[in-house]
Amino acid sequence: MKLTLDLLSARRMTAEGYLVVPARIARIGTQEYMAEEIGLDGDPERIIQVYRPESEVFDPEAMASFDGLPITDDHPGVSVNADNWAQYAVGFTRNPRRDGDYLVVDLYITRRSAIDKIKAGKVELSAGYGAEYIDEPGTTADGQPYDAMQARIRGNHVAIVDAGRCGPACRVSDSKSTTRTGEPPMAKRRINVGDGITLELEENEASVVESIANKLQAANSQVGQLESDLETATAPTDVEGTQMTPQQMAAEITRLKAELAKATASADEVPEARDAAIAVATKVIGDAKRLVPAIVTDGKPLAAIRREVVVTAYEKQKAMLDALLGGKAPADADQPTIDTAFNVLAASAPAAAASHTNDGADDAVARALASQRHNTADADDPRAAYANRLTTAYKGK
Repeated sequence: MKLTLDLLSARRMTAEGYLVVPARIARIGTQEYMAEEIGLDGDPERIIQVYRPESEVFDPEAMASFDGLPITDDHPGVSVNADNWAQYAVGFTRNPRRDGDYLVVDLYITRRSAIDKIKAGKVELSAGYGAEYIDEPGTTADGQPYDAMQARIRGNHVAIVDAGRCGPACRVSDSKSTTRTGEPPMAKRRINVGDGITLELEENEASVVESIANKLQAANSQVGQLESDLETATAPTDVEGTQMTPQQMAAEITRLKAELAKATASADEVPEARDAAIAVATKVIGDAKRLVPAIVTDGKPLAAIRREVVVTAYEKQKAMLDALLGGKAPADADQPTIDTAFNVLAASAPAAAASHTNDGADDAVARALASQRHNTADADDPRAAYANRLTTAYKGK
């Protein structure tokens, strides 16, 4: 079987200049061999379908036999051993492991000449190993017929080759050997690339296509997860009975921060606005006390004070207020309409209502401003604090 160095994986160079690259060196399933390659009697050139069961390829002893094997530049023609290791080895294998249907190792190429050849395009692999053959036909679990089965696989070396070929002294090699009549057809394998599509490709092409298909499947799965995460992240959330998307919540937070910054700005930075606000507050509270002497203004926004005065005065001033409110009840009218109605009430109130209780009204306004604690638009407003100082100064406090 010819396999190719994993060109889709990142090669890396060590500090010593060695090349490290992962590679598939064996797989399960059926493969074509010539009878002479596996020592069978009869026509040496006949094609034999050999089955490598999962239990043999991934047998712990079989996998361990591929750890620390010498890597050779082409098959050496003899088994590699302690006597000739230095002559043939251009590197070594590490970390044999399973990857789907494949046995994978990390190749450490330590000889400069071999590294240069790989970089130049010599990237096919042929694993040299020994195995026992059970010369009995059968059928695999997925319905593939075979003539013989491998057992007790034991690695000897892994060769870097141009066109996978095992030397005569190597008992078994995962490559196609030449014959007297020329190169036999390369082994083909049927693979499923998803969506019910099956392809029959030569082994080295099948390996590359299968690797791409697996990575595409993993990428699609990752995209699906990301789409699910995005849908969850952008789903509306219930915020006090209102469904808001994350974008809407971000916009609302920005708006509220701007309002807070404006509300907490130092009064000394805008003295004209401060003085105007104090004048407005003084007038509204004074008018409210004059129109509804029993009204409590402490802790109420000016808008709420105006509306309360209009509501209280509605029964006595119904005709006028109906005209001002457009026929709406005070509780239903919008705030600008309420403010207009309040100002009309204040302007039309009899002067006597203000004169005979003038001192008391002024004192009521002073007390109201001194104790004002607005908890909405006026909350923690430095203008209110300033009004408090102004209206309590005459008391010596």
